[in-house]
Amino acid sequence: MVTSESQIPKALRRSAVILTAAFLCLSLVPLGVEHAAAQSVEIIPHWRTGDRVELMVTRIREKSLDGRSTRSGKTYTRFSLEVLRAGPEGYLVGWTVGATTFEVPAPSESILRQVVGLMQGLQVLLQIDSRGAIIGVQNWESLQNEMRKNLDALSAHASASQRGKADQALMADLRAQWDVMFSTKAQIEQVCTRDARTYFRILGRTYTRGQHDAYQSVLDNPLGGAPLPAHTDIVLKSFDDRSRHAVLHWKQSADREQTDRIMRSIVKGLAAQRGKQVPEERPMYSVSLENQAEVEVDVETGWVTKLTETKAVNLGSRAQTDTTFMVVEVP
Repeated sequence: MVTSESQIPKALRRSAVILTAAFLCLSLVPLGVEHAAAQSVEIIPHWRTGDRVELMVTRIREKSLDGRSTRSGKTYTRFSLEVLRAGPEGYLVGWTVGATTFEVPAPSESILRQVVGLMQGLQVLLQIDSRGAIIGVQNWESLQNEMRKNLDALSAHASASQRGKADQALMADLRAQWDVMFSTKAQIEQVCTRDARTYFRILGRTYTRGQHDAYQSVLDNPLGGAPLPAHTDIVLKSFDDRSRHAVLHWKQSADREQTDRIMRSIVKGLAAQRGKQVPEERPMYSVSLENQAEVEVDVETGWVTKLTETKAVNLGSRAQTDTTFMVVEVP
């Protein structure tokens, strides 16, 4: 006997619709959970001994005054990365500094070219923990000795040349600065890991799309001295499940109020050294510092494949922007 739809009580039909809807909802829950989980990625290194990466780093500096901009330099530097040891406790990575070339070639005898080349050929042995954080430089003492030998050779060459007094004074200033920069283990590690810290910065965390990972940090002080308190925010912009590549946006801004207070203190200190005073009511240029970066990383390996970072410093009508591009070159 065939029963028509019109003969089925309305209450029974309504119950059937509700049960069907409930079944569909229950069936779709696992799909929703799986989709949400796919948008959370843990980015840590999965390296093996012998893994190698070739990295090209391009740097551009632009300065502006009263809205008029000029480009003051563009350089290209090649780095070679090799995993020398891999284990449960972490990694030992050789970070070798290659040659630097200039967009507008500097004279072969220029102090600038020679100073930039002081670290060329040196290999920094980075000690990295299992989550990708740099914890030290294994060969800091040998790097210190090599840098001192290079500085001695450069100083001797400058003294023996026929340059003017201005070049000799510049060399003396540079020598004094580099002697300080390479005087202790901590300072050597800071100088020798600057690019590596930028490259490995986003490792060691789990990111979820749309959720901001915010924390307090510090920025280098452009006038020297104590670092400036800052706010950092990282967010996962996209994740391609096929390529296993994630793109993250990284932003760091100096705390405006604390930066102004620190900068006023620095200015007052410099004035005091010269026997002058800075009135409290005297207006000062406000300083703003902001770093932004977009990072593409291979989640399967933990190697960053592409990075673009922009550092902007503004002081009144003056501004300076340093842009760094890091790109892995595929052999």
